[in-house]
Amino acid sequence: MAAFKNRKAANKITAKPCLICGWHAGRRFACHIIDEMDKPEVNGISLCPNCSTVFDEVLRPLLYRALKAHGCESLPASWSKDNKLSG
Repeated sequence: MAAFKNRKAANKITAKPCLICGWHAGRRFACHIIDEMDKPEVNGISLCPNCSTVFDEVLRPLLYRALKAHGCESLPASWSKDNKLSG
């Protein structure tokens, strides 16, 4: 996941609980849904460390493969792989 350059937007996003599990205590990450897009108001979500890992390493690659198999063509390249390992 690409880091948020806009700290104000990141702080606003992480003030919310984790979008997936609802966890509000402790640390949360401001995550891009699509790394190639830089609009935090529509592309930023708050995720706890565990859900962030699942989102990056499991959900995005699965969604990419399913959508590709369905015939979608203009998919974000960042979804095609585990971007934490691949950079």
